[in-house]
Amino acid sequence: MDLSRTRIVLRERALVDVFDLALRFVVEHGAVYAKTALVVLPPFFVASVFIARAGGWIATWTFALFTVGFAVAPFTVLASRLVFEDDTGSFSAIKQALRAVHRIFALRVATILGGALGLLALLFPGAFVFVVTLFVVEVALLERASTSTAIFRSMRMVGRESGEAVMALLVLSLLYGVAVLAADSGGRAIIAVLLESRAPAPMWSEGLGWSYLSLLGFWLFVPYAATARFFVYLDVRTRSEGWDIQTRFTAIATRPLTRGPGQAASTSRSAA
Repeated sequence: MDLSRTRIVLRERALVDVFDLALRFVVEHGAVYAKTALVVLPPFFVASVFIARAGGWIATWTFALFTVGFAVAPFTVLASRLVFEDDTGSFSAIKQALRAVHRIFALRVATILGGALGLLALLFPGAFVFVVTLFVVEVALLERASTSTAIFRSMRMVGRESGEAVMALLVLSLLYGVAVLAADSGGRAIIAVLLESRAPAPMWSEGLGWSYLSLLGFWLFVPYAATARFFVYLDVRTRSEGWDIQTRFTAIATRPLTRGPGQAASTSRSAA
């Protein structure tokens, strides 16, 4: 990542400002996000519907929570390129994410297995695992770290700004739930009232636990969730590593040297 080319100001922000900035960023770059989403999200949505019809809601949401780590990866790369680089092509972002699939798989297995075992033993250790591994995907993708390095690197980052990481994880989890419920209830209302068509069954009817609209809401939320978490990652690095100061000095170092008229004349006289 080239710190001299940032398209946002790297400074400490309140968490609500980080999430607001992420929303405005996604809207501003909506075209490239939509193009990426049209390629990335349909396979996950179709697979989750198939699993839901075959195995029920437990299998559905287990699959969704595990594979969401793969779905966010292209959008994380895309957000980083839109912030730091000139290359903003969706397909190049997808290719970079695909090259890290094996690391993401190992990280998802380690995170979910560790968190699940912790939750079975005691609530706090399980929640602790999910907090300290909040940034493993960002570290693996953007810092090109190995699986073990990404875990320990994320742990160190969260250790410096644990409050920020805990609140970010809680807010993201809450927003995912809101997206699922809003898509289910709001989508049915739109279909019934505006389109005057028969709405699909709600996700809670007869203990179903899922609906086409709820799954659609979950996957459509992924681009924003990935961007928001990436911006939290930037905020944590700014707080703990002084990226705002580093960016300014990098910009000064890469700025072309310009001379005023007086300096040019003085240089000419010296040369003579």
